[in-house]
Amino acid sequence: MGDSYPSARDLLDNWIDELDPYDMVSSAEAKKEYFLTARDLATLFYEPVGGGFLPGLISTGPPTKWYAHSHLVNLSLRKHGTAGVVKKLEARNKREEKKRMNEEQAEQARQRLMTAASTSTADGAAAATATTIRVARDSQEIKNLRRGLLNMVKRNMGFKTEGVIVLPYYYGGAPKNWRIEVPDIPKATFAALMYRPTDVDLESFVKNGAYYTEQYEASILFRASQTRLTKYFDRECVTQKIGSSVTVRYKPSTMVLSISGSAEMFGR
Repeated sequence: MGDSYPSARDLLDNWIDELDPYDMVSSAEAKKEYFLTARDLATLFYEPVGGGFLPGLISTGPPTKWYAHSHLVNLSLRKHGTAGVVKKLEARNKREEKKRMNEEQAEQARQRLMTAASTSTADGAAAATATTIRVARDSQEIKNLRRGLLNMVKRNMGFKTEGVIVLPYYYGGAPKNWRIEVPDIPKATFAALMYRPTDVDLESFVKNGAYYTEQYEASILFRASQTRLTKYFDRECVTQKIGSSVTVRYKPSTMVLSISGSAEMFGR
């Protein structure tokens, strides 16, 4: 690692040659990868993709905007100058290198946990420990937490509405993202929620800035069947579902846990 740090010229050339000139890039990626803003992109030609309506005339929102790679490169160079772009590429490369190092250290910590757990089962006294790293059996506290988190998400998405049901997120727009926050979560509780209850110091997790971030399948995080993640709204003839992938973020300095994801919708 770090044996051949790329030169400024290599970073710039790789950035320019990463895609063919007229490969298309979404607006979100354009801002991130080319160091541009929405105001910058407003000056460029784009191709609209997607948009329209589902059965029942429910809008899926406006189309997304896609831009040509070469146009984005030229605009970024005009805005920042070659030296400015190189400086940003170098900074990003250092962040990515640090992230790779953190990931390697976390993986080594996971391997140590697995080895320790396997060794501890030699006398049969701690047979359950060997599985806690990957397939932990939840304590009652964690079972209650998973159930409570799922209920919070359902309320956020409108699953829990009583009486006449109105889809709060879908009329007049595309399916929205959801996010919940829970305060006062100790590190040990976060580790157990992530199926690593023995890692109370979070050594096997990758920390980016002030946060630990993990991606999970919703069904695994909440330990719930697909039926429990889905709601059919008879009045609108629409099925609403918690998206399959969720992002879990934990900030140990404030003990705040946040979970975010998408809301999927299907017309009947």
